[in-house]
Amino acid sequence: MTEATQQQLTLNILLVQARDAVVSYYRPVLNQAGITEQQWRIIRLLSQHGTLDFQELSQQTSILRPSLTGILTRLEKLELVMRLKPASDQRRVFLKLTENGLQLFERISLLMDEQTQQLENDFSGKKLQQLENLLKELSNLNQQNANEAE
Repeated sequence: MTEATQQQLTLNILLVQARDAVVSYYRPVLNQAGITEQQWRIIRLLSQHGTLDFQELSQQTSILRPSLTGILTRLEKLELVMRLKPASDQRRVFLKLTENGLQLFERISLLMDEQTQQLENDFSGKKLQQLENLLKELSNLNQQNANEAE
């Protein structure tokens, strides 16, 4: 195994472990609410934007479209999300939180904020900000590579 391959494996594993460490702060709240981390990402984004196109939601949540379809179907059955199809273009699908979805967001968001505060206390707000900046920079490389490939 080359040093570059070893470094790639190490980076991948560290990123997964870091993600797991962060999610572990929020998982108890989500489990208590009966929703998954992916469902929460959708609910949180829809609460911020009101209505989002299926494509936009997929991009902003980093959930692949086939997976997103199944997650949205479950959220619809739970009466947390509704699909809207504009009469002008039946191919497009927009998503919006139902009243139940908005209430769930309001109930959980305060608990999630408390968990974020706990994470900041445990890891330090300054370190989290540095990490966030580095991760944004790394994520931007993905966008740059995608633009170059076009």
